[in-house]
Amino acid sequence: MTQNGTGKNQIEEAIEVAAEAHQGQYRKGTDTPYITHPYAVGLILMEAGCTEAVIIAGILHDTVEDTDLTLEFIRERFGEDIANIVDGCSENKALRWRARKTERIEALRTASPEICTVTCADKLHNLRTIISEYDLIGDTVWDRFHGGVEDQAWYYRSILDAIADRDTTLQKRVERATLTAHDNGAYAIPDTKDTAPQHELSDCNDARQMPAVADVVNAQLFEQFQQAVAYLFEGRTL
Repeated sequence: MTQNGTGKNQIEEAIEVAAEAHQGQYRKGTDTPYITHPYAVGLILMEAGCTEAVIIAGILHDTVEDTDLTLEFIRERFGEDIANIVDGCSENKALRWRARKTERIEALRTASPEICTVTCADKLHNLRTIISEYDLIGDTVWDRFHGGVEDQAWYYRSILDAIADRDTTLQKRVERATLTAHDNGAYAIPDTKDTAPQHELSDCNDARQMPAVADVVNAQLFEQFQQAVAYLFEGRTL
């Protein structure tokens, strides 16, 4: 695992940087500290066997978009590859909601596998959280989000389709899942836990054994994201 000059590994450093940057922020409509989200994204990426760079980018993915940290800071502290992934996961908050979502969705059609993989983990954790909250408070959960369930369904389905468009293997997964849903009349229910399996990020030794660059989008995370979209927006009446 890569270490910096202080002896810390870069994953630990990313956690500290993200925790400080997101200090005082909370998950939308809750009193849950925001840092739980990027931390969970990192855990999801680790569990899926992603590279160290992708895990770090997952932990930092919202820092440029939602905090005062700059892309130049990320590049200087963590390197060009990680900065490029974070940049590819960041929205332009100067645009209105639909415009900035559309811009990001279109960019995913030609984005790197690493950007798409972090996006899958990010959106998967968001959907797991919404599913958990929906089970507790029902339709009220949609009051927290722009446009309610209709806009959110458009957004998550569009991300799924954009990522699938860049990879014929993923397109086949979408087609197969659609056919299975029509045949069975139901979708598989995804894991609704708000976090990934419980182990510390700093305990990961597999990341250093992975190749530096991924050639394809992580199929495991894409499928879990696909299942969560189907379950929340198509598999039951909300």
